[in-house]
Amino acid sequence: MTSAGMGGHATPKAYLDAQFTYSRTLDGGGTRGMRVIDSAFVGNRVWYAAAEIIQDGEVQYVIALVCLVKWNPGAKDGYVFGYKDSAPLRR
Repeated sequence: MTSAGMGGHATPKAYLDAQFTYSRTLDGGGTRGMRVIDSAFVGNRVWYAAAEIIQDGEVQYVIALVCLVKWNPGAKDGYVFGYKDSAPLRR
């Protein structure tokens, strides 16, 4: 995506922290969301985060998030950022 598509976020870390922090009102009432507790952008290639899953203001559980990142702020075509999140691990 272009810098403009990053919604004013200067770095991939700031963008991904914002994308994975949200709250939604459920159709039947109540709320559900997620809040990034902490994250790290390692080697300009991988974003790791711990996030709380929240329902009706109460933390339900904590999950790990991992995204592979392509960050090239000097890209000639203007596409400076891309990411791919990992699929859920099911046991």
